[in-house]
Amino acid sequence: MLTFDEILGIVYLLLTVVGFLGNCVLLFLNTFNYLIAQRTRPINLIIIHLAFSNAMLLLFRGIPTTTRLWRVKCLLDGTAIKIITYMQSLTRSLSLCSTCILSVFQAITISPNNSIWSQPKMRAPKSIIPCILLCCIFNLLLYVILLQYHDDAKNRTGSIPGCKNWYRSLDMNSNNHVKIIVIICVYDTLFLCLMMFSSAHMVSILYLHKKHVKHIHSNSLSSKISPETRATQTILLLVGIYVLFNIFSPIFVLCRFHFENLHTWVIHTSAFLSLWYPAVSPFILINTDNQIPRTCAHS
Repeated sequence: MLTFDEILGIVYLLLTVVGFLGNCVLLFLNTFNYLIAQRTRPINLIIIHLAFSNAMLLLFRGIPTTTRLWRVKCLLDGTAIKIITYMQSLTRSLSLCSTCILSVFQAITISPNNSIWSQPKMRAPKSIIPCILLCCIFNLLLYVILLQYHDDAKNRTGSIPGCKNWYRSLDMNSNNHVKIIVIICVYDTLFLCLMMFSSAHMVSILYLHKKHVKHIHSNSLSSKISPETRATQTILLLVGIYVLFNIFSPIFVLCRFHFENLHTWVIHTSAFLSLWYPAVSPFILINTDNQIPRTCAHS
């Protein structure tokens, strides 16, 4: 008879494996399309970065959680555990940045040529690689700096089996730990606000476009959805899913850092919600992107 933790570990493992394979397929298809296709799309670079970030996030967050639930003996030392926790925070942040870049890029792309976004629209394709590199370098340096604020406090969750994650030793009574929490919360809030602003901009453009098409075409004519509109709807769906699964993240962060006797359901719920977006997003992108299979078929 399986225990609750063992069943939960199986669920985590299935979510991790399925999501990781989905991101690998998305990564391969977009890389193939970007390198082989005659007419490449700049957005493929963003999707490649997003798929890689989500795949790494699933590995560094899903596998340790599964082994802890299955009470696998931890063979890692303190330095290795800190590295794993560092990679968890880094890949989560890179996933957020990739989704934000994808949303902003699409909002600029579908903007009318006669709007104030005409100049950024022309420069956007050439700015993708610098933006991705800047985000990677900034996040690498940010979390390296945050490591310097960490004190090696005693782990207060010693009753939980498996390797103890580094973030659990953070204490709200420590000024250094409060700085970490504030910096991460402000950082995430800035990117979330930017995503929401670009999403609102895309919604307004889609509404105006639909109104314009309705005015031109009669009701008897069937209008096909353009690739730009389909891509915009997909990205809006991705942003909505990201916000849905991460809206309670700050609450769980405060609970993890504040309460001494932390209930395990808070940890499980936080980890479970954090895995859903990277696991679901590749299948949404693969399902709605018709150009990738078509390119592979004609190669």
